[in-house]
Amino acid sequence: YKLRQQIKKQFEHYLDPAQVKRLQDNPDLLKLGGEKRYCTYLFTDVRGFTSLSEKLEPEEVTEIMNKALTIQANAVQRNGGMVDKYIGDAMMAIFNAPMDLQDHEHIAVKTGLQIRDEIKEAKLGIDIGIGINSGPAVVGNMGSDSRFDYSAIGDAVNTAARLESATKERGVDIIIGESTEDMCGYVLKKLESIKVKGKAKALKIYTI
Repeated sequence: YKLRQQIKKQFEHYLDPAQVKRLQDNPDLLKLGGEKRYCTYLFTDVRGFTSLSEKLEPEEVTEIMNKALTIQANAVQRNGGMVDKYIGDAMMAIFNAPMDLQDHEHIAVKTGLQIRDEIKEAKLGIDIGIGINSGPAVVGNMGSDSRFDYSAIGDAVNTAARLESATKERGVDIIIGESTEDMCGYVLKKLESIKVKGKAKALKIYTI
């Protein structure tokens, strides 16, 4: 019973309720510590927020931010992904952990498109940048003894974050990495490759 409560507490804000129940019913799906998994990572960042926050009252800023993050989280959970964390006005999501998710590359791109479109429809006065990349990472409970989170670390995750920041440089809403492009089933448009610190080869990138 204690384990079921712990699983609920840890995952109820990140996962769809049906997935939380699956984990509670089968805690073995959740390896404590870390495991290597091949997943798709989606990073978002709100654009135009700084200038908005200079013009608006703090309550209005908070309301817009909460609406934007709710749209994003709902899209991720609706499609079977996990909201990994919020970093200010940015979000990180994982597809294919802690639960297996077939076609996670396709689903992550579909989620990115839904987020982009729904943010536009909400007319919040902001834009969004989205980076999506697939690859292996160590996924599991990480942190200190007193505070830990379920997260993913690895080169593929860092690349997804880098692709999100490259949306500004390339003037597009969504940038997708090569490993996701191979498997996502969407027809994508190739952009000029980007150089990433610590990598000899430039990264092939795509948009939709």
